[in-house]
Amino acid sequence: MLRTALALATLFCASAPALADDQAGAVSQAKGTATGSVEGAKHPLDVGTSVFMNEVLATAAAARLEVTLLDTTKLTLGEKAQLRIDSFVYSGKRTRTLRFAAVGALRMISSGEKPPGAQVVMRTPVVEIGIRGTDFWTGPIDGQFGVLLLEGAVSVSNAAAAVVLDQPGEGTNIAGPGSAPGPVTQWPQQKVDRALAEVAF
Repeated sequence: MLRTALALATLFCASAPALADDQAGAVSQAKGTATGSVEGAKHPLDVGTSVFMNEVLATAAAARLEVTLLDTTKLTLGEKAQLRIDSFVYSGKRTRTLRFAAVGALRMISSGEKPPGAQVVMRTPVVEIGIRGTDFWTGPIDGQFGVLLLEGAVSVSNAAAAVVLDQPGEGTNIAGPGSAPGPVTQWPQQKVDRALAEVAF
């Protein structure tokens, strides 16, 4: 528990305040209670609310939140989850850089508009996920942390090891911070359904 708490503190460490011209997207769906926080000041998130760089988005119990970024990428949070967009470079209808941190269950459906060399990366308390124009789920499942590929490809890595998921339905499990990603396997449909239910409206 202490290692997880330290990882969370590192993941959402203090960052520059969000500014009006740092808009990254807007809330496209919401269910239950969700808040945005900038320098500790919280405000409710509803459909149509703009979201900004370095703003920490959080959902309460039984809540869901979908954010659509300016490049049409969709990020859907399950209950008791958090998300912060650290870097987003988008121009000419193409995403060049997207880096974000997340805790809890999340599904990402990425925009396909990316030039060669684009960097899209998600950080979690246990692994970093490199994203290549894809649809994937990640979050706690069966007492571990899981990553499930639905379309495209992702790399899953930490200091201990790295694996690549490049076939729909492939997943990996990580026991916790510091543990290597487990073997890549095809997840049974029942497990896939349970994972997706965590981010379903």
